[in-house]
Amino acid sequence: MTATTIADSSKMRASQSSLLEMGSTALDLRQLKYFVFVADLQSIARASTHLNVAAPAISRSIGALEEEMKTPLFERDGRGMRLTSAGLLLHRSASQILRDVELARQGVMAEGKHLTGDVIIGATPSVVALSGAQLINACMEELPRVKPRFLEGYSAYLQNWVVTGAVDVAFVNGLQPDTPRLSCERIAVERLFAISAPGAFEQHSSGITLEHLLQSRLLLPSANNPIRALIDKAASGIGARVEVMLEIDSVGLLKDLAHQGIAPAVLPYGAIKREVESGFLSACPITEPEVRSDLNLLYLTDRPPTRVAFAVIALFVDILRQIVDGNVQHGFVEISPSRFLGQRVKNPKAELPKR
Repeated sequence: MTATTIADSSKMRASQSSLLEMGSTALDLRQLKYFVFVADLQSIARASTHLNVAAPAISRSIGALEEEMKTPLFERDGRGMRLTSAGLLLHRSASQILRDVELARQGVMAEGKHLTGDVIIGATPSVVALSGAQLINACMEELPRVKPRFLEGYSAYLQNWVVTGAVDVAFVNGLQPDTPRLSCERIAVERLFAISAPGAFEQHSSGITLEHLLQSRLLLPSANNPIRALIDKAASGIGARVEVMLEIDSVGLLKDLAHQGIAPAVLPYGAIKREVESGFLSACPITEPEVRSDLNLLYLTDRPPTRVAFAVIALFVDILRQIVDGNVQHGFVEISPSRFLGQRVKNPKAELPKR
């Protein structure tokens, strides 16, 4: 066992000891897993779908856990299940324990001939649409014992999922973490595109100026979305005002409404690639100024990417590089220098940093 694995195991035992003081008997890891997923998703039904476990079984597990702890862990109301103060305390410890167990398992298995393990990747809809399938195929070919899994969501949700341990790493658009618990590395920079009904931008083949775009009322995400923040900042920079017709926090609905010609919307190209290629939407880059969004990698500061996660991230960055180098519309203007560039390897044991 490596020094890193020993250190991780020590932390895991410490976390377990702290948690077990709350109850009189040992807790089952499955109970903790069910509890964490219900807490993160705020619903037994959603946790049941995500885990592929019957809802009554999860409900019984939660009930047994609350009986063991001799205190309610959730407040139950019409909006879902929300953690009590005791539940919040248990959630922090349980998330740490589950993550430490997975890290220990991956550490031991990575000492073998091949990298082996699961990697849960959080990503925005644009990232999943543009490169998700390519990344899965690349892993099947080059990392056959690694099982990547995508969880798709908006950047603000992804940040929370990294903090809670629901995902190992996350690719987010334009978001800087608001907590020192998270580290952030810029992976790429991409332009934002105006989208509308087919044929709407025939007079703007090379791009539409921001000033011209802002003459229309727009369909945009709500104010806490990084893309909305970028548009608001760019508009302020040219002394213009953003008129919002509707705030829509759904990529699918934004695209449907833009297709109907109700109003233009703004998204990264990856989120609209298929619709533009099929003729469902028209799109053109925003210019004067270009509105650019950083594609950032988020991970826990005290839990940097494992060797398995590092290998998957390196594959992803290499796929982005191929997209940028190819003669196709994509929206990316640069791939940022990072330790992941050039690390794609046919032999997963070679040149990967140890943890």
